[in-house]
Amino acid sequence: MSTEKNRREISGLVAEKWANLGTCISHAENKTVFVKGAVPGETVRIRTDKENSKLIWGTVVSINTSSPLRIASDCSAFPECGGCSYRHISYEEELQIKKSLLQDSFLYVSRLDPSQIPEIETLSGPSNGYRNTAQIKIEFKKGKTNAGFYKENSNSLVLFPEEGCKHLPFEMNEYIRKHKESLKSFSKNSDWKLRYSSGEILEYAKKEVKLGPYLPEKIEWSIPADGFTQVNRFLLEEWMLKIRSWIPKNCGSVLEFYSGAGLISLAIGHLVGRLSGYELSNSSVKAAEENAKNIGYSHLEFHTLDLNSSLPKKLDSFGTELGILNPPRAGASSSVLDFLDRARPSRVIYSSCNPSTLARDLGILKNSGYTPKEIVLTDFFPRTKHFEVLVLLDL
Repeated sequence: MSTEKNRREISGLVAEKWANLGTCISHAENKTVFVKGAVPGETVRIRTDKENSKLIWGTVVSINTSSPLRIASDCSAFPECGGCSYRHISYEEELQIKKSLLQDSFLYVSRLDPSQIPEIETLSGPSNGYRNTAQIKIEFKKGKTNAGFYKENSNSLVLFPEEGCKHLPFEMNEYIRKHKESLKSFSKNSDWKLRYSSGEILEYAKKEVKLGPYLPEKIEWSIPADGFTQVNRFLLEEWMLKIRSWIPKNCGSVLEFYSGAGLISLAIGHLVGRLSGYELSNSSVKAAEENAKNIGYSHLEFHTLDLNSSLPKKLDSFGTELGILNPPRAGASSSVLDFLDRARPSRVIYSSCNPSTLARDLGILKNSGYTPKEIVLTDFFPRTKHFEVLVLLDL
């Protein structure tokens, strides 16, 4: 692998087409090159970030031939910062790219027939100021405290932009600007974890935060210290309403895997007869129980369980009609997929934050007899290489 010291430049690269993870594919020196900051059709010079015997990853340093799709970046840290991938094209163009890459993953990874892939719906909102959570990298160097984000494919710091990070609300940028010089609580390089909650900025590694109120019922959730929740404050409600619209009428028993602090569970609680949620994090399970209790949902229960290990036999006799999955980036575990193959609930709702593992899992669910009925690309992470996908599957 190349390191910071032996980075080099390569000229005359032609960007051929968009690839996953916010890059373009090119070729040089009998290697495939993944180029950040290019647009297909451009000829560019890159600086290599990482390479091995077959692949090179690099970032554009200059453009010889420019694409008409290129726009000026609105962030001084782009493309050095690893946070964004698409600040050099319009947001409308970015959504089309994500949709096309998702379609390809269903065709070539899931091996779905084109006739089995419903028209992909897109759910999007404002492309700036959307994140309710940030993990700022803190580095101590020569007696100075530096804050920022890592470079692409690197652990070296890109300093926090003077104008603030475009992903973050104004209040969070102001908080960072005000407090970054006086970070006494860090004894070594670390993450500064901030969350925007009801107009307030909280350090969520240390304290629980409130999420909401959302939905017509004005539901609020407590998220435990260091707990996970969806990060896009503008799209959360629409995402929950979409899931809600997929709950069958007179729905009886529901099993939810990777249930977190009960975000989905509470959103659909009034539509189901009973729900049992499973989650590895004990603090999230306790928060989910408390959240359900606070709105009087005694028919929702939550359990701590490592979903990578074999699932309890009692689940086979639960009689589930609906399975809900909201797994981490690694996707659904083989034990969860095996359970769905055995229990065969008539409907599965899968919320994914990683299209690659989603495509893999849909291929497995296809072999169990499930067919995608609706697919919604939910762009929780505008201007980045990431996006969320919601899929409704029926037997």
